[in-house]
Amino acid sequence: MAQPGRRALLAGFLSMLLPGAGQLLRGARRRGIVLLAATALLLLALLAVAAWRGRAGLPVLDRRLVATLLAVDLAVLAFRLFAVVDAARGTRTVAARVVLAVLVVATALPHAAAGYVTVRSYDVLETVFAKEEPGDVLPSRGLFVTALTRPQPRYPGIAAAPSAPRTVPIAEPRYDVPLGGSSQVLARVQPVHGKPWTTLLLLGTDEGPGNSGARTDTMILVAIQHGTGRAVAFGIPRNVVAVPLGGELDGKPKRFAQPLNALYGFARTQPALFPGGRDPGATALKQAVSTMLGVRVDYYALVNLRGFADLVDGLGGVRILVKERLVDEVTRPAWGEPKPRIDVVPGRRYHFYGREALAYVRSRKDSNDYTRMARQRCFLSAMADQLDPVRLLRNFPGLARTVETNVSTDVPLRRLPALIRLVGGIDPKETLTETFGADYIASRRKLDNYPLPKLGLMRTAVREAILYPDRASADRGLVSVGKSC
Repeated sequence: MAQPGRRALLAGFLSMLLPGAGQLLRGARRRGIVLLAATALLLLALLAVAAWRGRAGLPVLDRRLVATLLAVDLAVLAFRLFAVVDAARGTRTVAARVVLAVLVVATALPHAAAGYVTVRSYDVLETVFAKEEPGDVLPSRGLFVTALTRPQPRYPGIAAAPSAPRTVPIAEPRYDVPLGGSSQVLARVQPVHGKPWTTLLLLGTDEGPGNSGARTDTMILVAIQHGTGRAVAFGIPRNVVAVPLGGELDGKPKRFAQPLNALYGFARTQPALFPGGRDPGATALKQAVSTMLGVRVDYYALVNLRGFADLVDGLGGVRILVKERLVDEVTRPAWGEPKPRIDVVPGRRYHFYGREALAYVRSRKDSNDYTRMARQRCFLSAMADQLDPVRLLRNFPGLARTVETNVSTDVPLRRLPALIRLVGGIDPKETLTETFGADYIASRRKLDNYPLPKLGLMRTAVREAILYPDRASADRGLVSVGKSC
């Protein structure tokens, strides 16, 4: 290859890295300076947009944003391709033109990848997220729900709470005022700083090979306060019965007779009973948890066994400090796989990938439901804290398929940017965790020995943890996620 050809290709390579640098090498100083100045202006514009968006918040996710991003991507690609080809002009041999073609492809590949990720991401988000706000949120005054007294028809599996016959319908207790016996503790109904809250119900189902239906064995309600970094996570027992669903049946509070983790599957067979949401099962659980704890439940997010395992794999695994001895195996997430197994000892730090993580969060053989709930909350907190954007992008195609097929939510797409900022601002040191363990069980049902919850105590505990976190920490020994995990 002639010396001029090598110089031209080197100039093209330099302009691929920094538009205008190759032109300077070739002696085209005026054109090189113009291209370098244009590159600098482009970078400054991008930094200015990023800084402005950092103050104004993330943009609304819609098709116009996608079209704008694609247009900017194509414009920058055209600018860079011009700089490369212009700097390498004069290449005449076949070998030199092949090398130039390689430079063109190398320049275009990142832009093609960015365009693919943009379009595919929006496609996944549009599939998984809702188009509008859910219509199944119970009426509330601030964060706390108000009474529901509308009559409801009788359905199989829904029973009135056992009590003496009443001739006059009595409404559910009002949850927007302090409960009886707690006036000294909860003197006010609004959060201390008057900040709004967003609540998200996290659900994990046991849907998988050999499991009929879909029981929600993981139920965690997270309440996040805007602008403070504060949050409270409540672990909800899966096996409590006679949970109120809101409304009345024959003048008595309507309750679900089966264990709470069976409500999701039941509601999907009776969608007319739970209208207003994308998924009648999730709607039923949102309203049941809302009524049980006395707080508004805004949104839900649900994942099944395979989705959870694949998400953990796609995120590169999660490091966990184990605090209990566990030797167990759990339900396989897919046919043809061995059952996920766990064998760990306390005091050691493990890096769990998908199947091991599944066994870790679902194991009950060497523990119980209450320690498992605490383990699940700690795992979710660690997974969020260890999120690696670079690994996420590298595993993007697989993660996109996993989310699209195994995750569902009713969070509106336009609310997603704000929710990401809200969740990203959570401070583990300011996040309390509450597990409704044995102290919150009133008794066991004689028929099947399932636990009956102390609803008043649960609601009082929820209010105290939200309104007076310092007092909750002192009175009930609540600790932050940073300390407990």
